[in-house]
Amino acid sequence: MGRFSHQAIAKRLAEGEAAATTEQKGAALEDVVVSSFCKVSGIGFLRRDQTNNAGSSEIDILLFNRRHPLGLPFLSDYLIFECKNWAARVDSTTVASFIAKVRAARLELGILVAANGVTGDPLQRTAANGIIRQAFDRDNIKILVVTRAEIEQFRSTADVVALMREKFGALIMGFAEM
Repeated sequence: MGRFSHQAIAKRLAEGEAAATTEQKGAALEDVVVSSFCKVSGIGFLRRDQTNNAGSSEIDILLFNRRHPLGLPFLSDYLIFECKNWAARVDSTTVASFIAKVRAARLELGILVAANGVTGDPLQRTAANGIIRQAFDRDNIKILVVTRAEIEQFRSTADVVALMREKFGALIMGFAEM
């Protein structure tokens, strides 16, 4: 089980919070995501801040998943991440845009790292929460939302695996996240 430096995570997130530009804020969150997830057994780095050939779409992070039994074997072979280090919750339009990126890549799973979560009521499935549920119900596209507060709780790779297992299970079973 890989251990994390909680101080390093907190320091990099604080640097992002104090950053002058949105690019620097986003880069700080992306750094923490890459360093945390790539310590999980079977997870490796492929690309970051990559624009498609048409120049019409950018992904923040693309990781591969060898589905190691001690890692994330329940997730897909490729993990696409969108990172939003915003003070506000991520809105429906942004969530819908990320779902379109996942669909265009012909993937069934995307991980949205939204510092302060997404809009809407998870119980009522309104706003962005509703868009996420619709994508699953209509197209089997699974969007897992990870918050900054959850990332700040990482102490080991076991924490990453447990969080992703819980979020994946809650989504596929239709449980509202709290």
